[in-house]
Amino acid sequence: MGEYLLELRPEVEAFLFHEALLLDDLRFDEWLALFADEARYWMPIAETLDYDQSRVSAEGEWALVEETKAFMAKRLERMKTGMAFAEQPRSRTRHYVSNVLVSVGEGETVIARSNILVFQGRRDRKGEFFAGYRLDSLVRHDSSWLITERRVFLDQRVLPRALSVFL
Repeated sequence: MGEYLLELRPEVEAFLFHEALLLDDLRFDEWLALFADEARYWMPIAETLDYDQSRVSAEGEWALVEETKAFMAKRLERMKTGMAFAEQPRSRTRHYVSNVLVSVGEGETVIARSNILVFQGRRDRKGEFFAGYRLDSLVRHDSSWLITERRVFLDQRVLPRALSVFL
């Protein structure tokens, strides 16, 4: 990731904290508006190997999630219909974002690397936690930012249940 852009960190951090708030408050339409039209949301599969514990699926290989903004919009539409049974009733979530570092990306983008911890509470089940880090490609949009790509790398090698929330 190279040199860090310390002057942008407070602004990018505030953007990521606001995004987490929108998710936790179930304000999904506002949350989706933070993504550029061509945005990509990608979460690779983390493999458990004796020789390389850091190995994740590469671009074009199987992924846990590989969605466009249009696909995310369809997922949210389905949730509103009540037909997304994994989210009926809706999960309670709490998104924690920390250790934000901002560096230069390609062209006009900056890359925000952040650690995440997401709690998901479901009905009568005990809660689940998802831990890992994200790499977000951001571009300046008016006085704020738009996410052009989100890459999520979970520390879990086995997910505790169906992944029905956004990380």
